[in-house]
Amino acid sequence: MSRPLLKRDVIEDAAIRIFATKGLARTTIKDIAAAAGVTEGALYRYYEGKEEMAWKLFNRELDKFTHLLSEVLDDDRMSFNLRLGLAIQTIYDYYTYNSDQFAFILLTQHGFPQEKLLTRETDPLGMTERFVGQAVGAGEIPPCDADLYAGLLMGAILQPLVLHRYGKLDITPQTHAQVTEGCLRMLGVA
Repeated sequence: MSRPLLKRDVIEDAAIRIFATKGLARTTIKDIAAAAGVTEGALYRYYEGKEEMAWKLFNRELDKFTHLLSEVLDDDRMSFNLRLGLAIQTIYDYYTYNSDQFAFILLTQHGFPQEKLLTRETDPLGMTERFVGQAVGAGEIPPCDADLYAGLLMGAILQPLVLHRYGKLDITPQTHAQVTEGCLRMLGVA
């Protein structure tokens, strides 16, 4: 009984690794099957095709990531500054310990047909927009366009990870603190 589940896990782990490396458009079923050490037919036992597999895996991995992030962002017992710092630490830790999953989420998010994309409470940009908007409303940060500043925050937080992924930047234990300081300055609260 556990063998089919194990095979599916191996296939899904291989798919995420290949999608994170080659991208959605350049990955083939043959690539995934070879990386998983299974036949192409084995993949079709679980999924109709590459697009369905990628979409389901994307949603699963995004839900895992955003659940961790929402635990920090939604905890209003802490100050804005502390929540922002912990959120950045959470993102950087997730990247460190789940680099293939993180790259898969980041690099494939724009590869799905528009009609499949859902507006969800767990969308990372939407979460950030609400976080900034609530901080403005509570007077924790100066008034700003929450949508614009959410985009700026996302760029400031994620771009160092993208640069690291491509070998252009070292990520040290101090990096998340430096990114947090830069984000607070951008928001006018540092």
